Amino acid sequence: MIIVSKWLTAERTSTSLVVLGLILLAVIILPRWLLKENNAFVSTSSQHCQLTTEPCLLTNSSPVFTHLQVTPTSLPYDKPITFNVKLGQITDQSQVADQSRATDQNYVTLQLVGKTMNMGLLPIKLKQIAPQQFEGNVILSYCTIDPSMQWQADIRLHTPTGIHQILIDLIPNDDT
Repeated sequence: MIIVSKWLTAERTSTSLVVLGLILLAVIILPRWLLKENNAFVSTSSQHCQLTTEPCLLTNSSPVFTHLQVTPTSLPYDKPITFNVKLGQITDQSQVADQSRATDQNYVTLQLVGKTMNMGLLPIKLKQIAPQQFEGNVILSYCTIDPSMQWQADIRLHTPTGIHQILIDLIPNDDT
C-alpha cells in the first residue's frame, strides 16, 4: 500500500494516464485503422449479355471489365458452367503504381442472382488463369417453377481504392 501511494504522485499519475491512453489507442484504434478495407463503390454499371460462342464485350459499360465468356451458353441446370472474366488495364494510378502488382492487391468476385425468382446468391470462386483473366465454375440448381430462369451476374473488382462493379443480365442461347 505504501509503495502504491508513493508511485501515485501527481507527476506519475499524469504520466500513467498518458501511457494508458497511448496503449488504448494502439490496442483499439490502430488495428481497426490498419485493417480497414475500402468497401466504397468506385464504379457501377449494368448491361445485357446475349450468350453466344463469342465473349460479351463489356468495355462500353465498364471502365475496368472487358469481356465475359460463359460456356455452355444455354446455362443448363445440373451441368458445370464456366465463367471467364477479363479485365482491362487499370488506369487509375492511385490504385496500383505497378501493373505487375495489380493482381496481388486486387481480386475479382462473381456471384449469380436469380432475376425471375429468388434462388439466393450463388458465389463462384474465381481463379486467376492469366494476367488480368479469371475463371470459375458453377452448377445451377433447377428451378421447379420457372424452367426459363433468368440470371444476373454480379462481378466485382476489389481494389485498394474501392470496388468496381458490373451487373450483367445473362440471356441464354437456347440453340446450343
